[in-house]
Amino acid sequence: MSSDSSKTLTSMCDHVQKAVDDGIWPAAQFAVARHGEILAFESFGEAGDGDRLCLFSTTKPIVASVMWQLLGEGLVTLDTKVAEVWPEFVAHGKDVITLEHVLLHTCGLTNGAIDAASLPDRQARTAAMAQWRLEWEPGTRYEYHGFSAHWVLAELIQRLTGQDYRDALRARVLDPLGLDRLELGVPKERQGDLQRVVATGEYPLGALEALLGRPVDAAVLEAGDTAIRAVANDPELIALGVPGANAFSDAAGVALFYQELLHNTSGLWRPDVLADATGGIRNTWPADPSRSDAPANRSIGLVIAGADDSVSVELPSYDAPLELRPYGGRTSARAFGHSGAGGQSTWADPETGLSFCLLTSGMDRDVVRDHQRHTAIESLVPDLV
Repeated sequence: MSSDSSKTLTSMCDHVQKAVDDGIWPAAQFAVARHGEILAFESFGEAGDGDRLCLFSTTKPIVASVMWQLLGEGLVTLDTKVAEVWPEFVAHGKDVITLEHVLLHTCGLTNGAIDAASLPDRQARTAAMAQWRLEWEPGTRYEYHGFSAHWVLAELIQRLTGQDYRDALRARVLDPLGLDRLELGVPKERQGDLQRVVATGEYPLGALEALLGRPVDAAVLEAGDTAIRAVANDPELIALGVPGANAFSDAAGVALFYQELLHNTSGLWRPDVLADATGGIRNTWPADPSRSDAPANRSIGLVIAGADDSVSVELPSYDAPLELRPYGGRTSARAFGHSGAGGQSTWADPETGLSFCLLTSGMDRDVVRDHQRHTAIESLVPDLV
């Protein structure tokens, strides 16, 4: 690593260490990889290099990567109706939902829920899912599906492979890549190296109301965040493995997974399918109310940076505008990745060959400050080469 790169790495470490010292991130890790190898792997606070953290929604592309294999094998197409594979899913008008709708978060099941008692039992879980009702016509709008879509994806994987979705992920992707530290469904006896997620900071209600254009209730926010933290902290849910929300890994393992998405040296994915997954923008619906003019830029499992590099929002009580382009704002338009609750971020840039993963155990309630912190850190990554 050159002297300039070393200075950049030191600056990145300083930013993360400040968040740790300020009590915002009790534990954190980041890793940078290139040419299939780790360039930097750093741990902070309560986390050592041997610890693992919850990936939250950065789990989603990892699970989707199994479906990319099945697409390449011709077992399904993006136009395949979910009900063709899972007949019971047809109830309440869901016969029109395709695999593409599920992967793009346009299937109209945003609020599809499964009660806690049914989650561990596949029969009870699928019975509950079969009763979900459409919230809008699939393919006509985008709304992020935090949990529901990837439970559908997990069931499709199970029916198409004949394997438990966790076993299919392990056998088809993680083991061939040697990613033994990346795990979905961590048994209780192996949970000793997992960092617990805690809430930090305060909600910036004024800024959130300005961003969303509506009143914000702190109690409602807290209830939602408490439920999200349970996914990372409840030993039963960790052992279950929530397919869109709670894989665990160290940062190095995730950075190496993204290297494989860049290079496919293992040949795990058919090249045309992988190219579609990592570069084919299929969902250009508005990303969220605060970015009504900016597209979601979603592929079949990932978020593409895109060229909307001038999108920013001025907010009260913050010195700098909120830069909304993902991955630090200095990647190429071709960069792809995914974020997760609590400040998790993973991405790769085909232009530089870099992949990056930042994991934290502190769920900062001040999501504006958290986003700005991420921008400060991730904007430095391109300077490592």
